[in-house]
Amino acid sequence: MPLAQIFVPQGALTLEQRRSIVKGVTMVLAAVEMLPPSGLPYVTVLINEVADGGWGVAGHGYSLAEFPELIAKGARVDPDVPRYSPANRSARRPD
Repeated sequence: MPLAQIFVPQGALTLEQRRSIVKGVTMVLAAVEMLPPSGLPYVTVLINEVADGGWGVAGHGYSLAEFPELIAKGARVDPDVPRYSPANRSARRPD
């Protein structure tokens, strides 16, 4: 039966938020799998908390304190790596 793993920064969610995620993901998986109500006990959702500083996006590691800025900017590139542009041909072209 379905298994979903969700990774979040350690301490980012309250117990109520984790329970809400488990319920919501369970309902989505049940709908996608077209499970009858009797199938809900077979849907498993695991929330894994990643230690502070153990989270990275686009090659850059982030701490929990940096997440609001990351989310606000929609960062998907390493801020320490020059971005490619035709004017900056020395930077690596994105794949």
